[in-house]
Amino acid sequence: MRFSRTTARTLRVACATALAAFAGSALALDKSGLIFAAADNAPVAPVNSAPGMPGRPDPDSSAVTGVDQARQSIEDSAITTKIKTLLLGTKGLKSTGIHVTTQQGAVEVSGTVPTQQQRDLALKTIRSVEGVTSVNDNLKVSTR
Repeated sequence: MRFSRTTARTLRVACATALAAFAGSALALDKSGLIFAAADNAPVAPVNSAPGMPGRPDPDSSAVTGVDQARQSIEDSAITTKIKTLLLGTKGLKSTGIHVTTQQGAVEVSGTVPTQQQRDLALKTIRSVEGVTSVNDNLKVSTR
């Protein structure tokens, strides 16, 4: 059985609408005929409710926490970038085998370096970066 394009599209939209209604989703149809569904199960306050009125949800304190987490993540990324840049620019240090991660200012260093002198130089360079609160040293000296 063949359907016309209009009938097929109508049937597709009807099926998607029924499925979305069943799943509790909202639909959006773009110009190409693709259907996007967005589920939102969060409770919504009535439009006319003012702060302190019954039915008004409590303010979302997690937004402040999210901002703080984002700020910390950006600061940690900046510290990691500074460290990697300094390690790459340090003469006499083969830093391609050094891996650096930062979490809340605490830096974890892993990987391998050819000599003990290069290990000491890498750790000294890392500790010199502003914002580093501690260094967890997992660097290994290559035995080759």
